[in-house]
Amino acid sequence: MKIILTIIAFISLLCLPVVFAEDVSVDQLKQMMTLSADNLTSYTYSRSAESTIIYSNESLQDKFAAIKATKGKVNLTAKSGWWSHQLTDIGDGQVLSWQGYFLNGTEFWKEGDNWTQFNITDPDALMADYNELPGQTGLLNYSDLLITATEKIDGEDCYKLAGEPIPLIEKTILGMQIFASYLSSPFQLPEEFDNKSFDFDSTSILGNSNVSITAWISKQTSLLRRIEIDSSLILTPSILRIEEQNFTIQSTLQETTDYGNFGEPVQIVLPEGSRNQSFRTKGADWRWAIFGLVEP
Repeated sequence: MKIILTIIAFISLLCLPVVFAEDVSVDQLKQMMTLSADNLTSYTYSRSAESTIIYSNESLQDKFAAIKATKGKVNLTAKSGWWSHQLTDIGDGQVLSWQGYFLNGTEFWKEGDNWTQFNITDPDALMADYNELPGQTGLLNYSDLLITATEKIDGEDCYKLAGEPIPLIEKTILGMQIFASYLSSPFQLPEEFDNKSFDFDSTSILGNSNVSITAWISKQTSLLRRIEIDSSLILTPSILRIEEQNFTIQSTLQETTDYGNFGEPVQIVLPEGSRNQSFRTKGADWRWAIFGLVEP
């Protein structure tokens, strides 16, 4: 009898993906998710990301590691938004802090203790930058995903999807990692690295890397509740197909973003200190590039 029950339980597990597929298809879920995101009035989000780059050649081994914490809130009705980034260099403990405010058609940045007001020529385009959720749903639309399970996020039943982005998106993510590797390298690298649009087709990078995406979409509202992006790559002269002294670069990036408070009151208030403005430091710290952002 125990053997029969075990067999039945095993068969039931095998049938679970089929049940998910019959409930809703991936294409239907993507359509509903996009429509739900387009009809939002407000939301908040939080993101944690961690990156590690290990460099080694015949004479040295060096490591760079950083973590980034991000919070944001968006009010689409009032056309306002706010984000806060905190980047921590694990090696030396240095912390870089940035904040951005967009309201009444004007944008302010706080970098450390310094404030800058920007002249805005296209407020709608800038609001689209602060409203990042449609971009994340677009990323899922351009990914090959399967419904793998149902799980709860903050007590809410969600479909769990897993897969990988299309090659164009994968190359974009890996390209930023390669560019960041060039900026933070402790030794001289080939000139080919100094280029965000790296030529993947002349290398075997894609065969020595991996980019995966996991997403949780609410069963009730079809809204994206969480998205995880994991990316890793290995670079050597043979992978790059170049004549160069031996070296190895290993780069990993893990990022998790949670979305919530959909439709709830969101107010963006500019602190008083923003009126005491000073000139922004030109350029941006190279460490932002680790997370795909030359500037936040």
